[in-house]
Amino acid sequence: MPLTDQPVKGMYILQDGRVFHLIDRKLKTQGRQGGLIIMKKKALDTGQVLTETIKAGTKVEYIQPETKEMQYLYSDKNSAYFMDSETYETLPISKGVLGNYANFLKEGSSHLIMMYEGKVLTIRENPTVDLKVVESVDAVKGNTSNSATKVVTVETGYKLQVPLFIKKGDTIRINTESGEYTGKAN
Repeated sequence: MPLTDQPVKGMYILQDGRVFHLIDRKLKTQGRQGGLIIMKKKALDTGQVLTETIKAGTKVEYIQPETKEMQYLYSDKNSAYFMDSETYETLPISKGVLGNYANFLKEGSSHLIMMYEGKVLTIRENPTVDLKVVESVDAVKGNTSNSATKVVTVETGYKLQVPLFIKKGDTIRINTESGEYTGKAN
């Protein structure tokens, strides 16, 4: 495995037989002493987020995962199922690995899956998704005392707050990190 003394945000680190995704990295200097690197990393097997401090110049082992394009088929209570576009093999991915991103998986959509030694590490998340509104209640006249929003359901079953002018059949853009409405899709 390759080693580096410069861990970079977005890198995959192998430590004690576990794979971590480096979410954030900060350098802290301390006068004459060497600097410290504060790493915020996510364990891909459990989803746990950890913070670790190491001395600057300490070598860390990193991996370069293989990226495969797969098509999302369907999900059940525990897993989401993807099909390899080349071999037509079906691959289940635990909803624990997907996290909240499972709410935005649209049937038939293509996604990049990160793999290492035949094991799924994670899915490369799109920052926004466009989904069709399938259920919407009509706006009530005069219901604008706070913020003029209503709850709608999109084609994946996810419910979110949107402005009153959104209606059934509209395609909206959703930020996958926050799960919030960002605008109407073109």
